[in-house]
Amino acid sequence: MARTTQPSTADLKREFDSLKADLGGLAKELRAYAASQERSLGQRAADTASATAGTVRDAAGTMRDNVSTLRDAVLERGDEQLQSLRAFAETAAGNAEDMVRQHPGSTVAGAAAVGFLIGALMARR
Repeated sequence: MARTTQPSTADLKREFDSLKADLGGLAKELRAYAASQERSLGQRAADTASATAGTVRDAAGTMRDNVSTLRDAVLERGDEQLQSLRAFAETAAGNAEDMVRQHPGSTVAGAAAVGFLIGALMARR
């Protein structure tokens, strides 16, 4: 029969101490790795937040520019419409003056008829 030799207590103690030292070194390396990953992830998060803030600022600036451009276009279009309306009113007034000068009797009779109709309608109420 083959006989196995059993390690002595001193050998077991040495192996246990070696294992303990190896585990301590491994734990130290794991802590250093975790700290490194924490710093790396923190920096990436800060970079992402900064980039996102920049994108939001750019979008807000673009929106502000678009609103300003739209406001200016609306104001310009409003001014054009106002000028057109003024020109139409001036033309209508000029035409009315010409009609009164050319046909004063008909104009007075027409105005009297319109006044009579308005008076009749108001009296009914």
